[in-house]
Amino acid sequence: MYGTILLATDGSDDAAAALDHAIEIARSTGATLHAISVVETRTAYDNAIIDPEEVRENLRADAGDAVERAQAAATEAGVECHTTVAEGPPPERILEAIDEVGADAVIVGATGRSGFKRLVLGGTAEHLLDAASVPVIVIGGTLPHSGDTSG
Repeated sequence: MYGTILLATDGSDDAAAALDHAIEIARSTGATLHAISVVETRTAYDNAIIDPEEVRENLRADAGDAVERAQAAATEAGVECHTTVAEGPPPERILEAIDEVGADAVIVGATGRSGFKRLVLGGTAEHLLDAASVPVIVIGGTLPHSGDTSG
């Protein structure tokens, strides 16, 4: 069913849940896991208080940590894993990675590190659901229960 799974991670709680799910699917299907973390370049800070290059370096370090965690967890589970850190708009880079790695599915967390960033830039998961050419599995977030009548 799946030979190659692309995991998009930013190190958030939902991304950690997505990682667990991706590893389980990869392990059960024998798929290779590709983990990507994208450093957002559209939100650079430009003021005298925060150095924009320092912010970018911190974001690169966070992205590196996120894919390293994915690599370590996959290795522990016996799943082959390749990692990539990219820069640019996350939805665009993830869509490019689908083609580059030949992904059969994408797994992503429902929400990332910054709710504010989502309001400004739009949700990566939402964008992938609209534009990806392969199935997108979204993990986490809070969804209303259809049977819940408790107001």
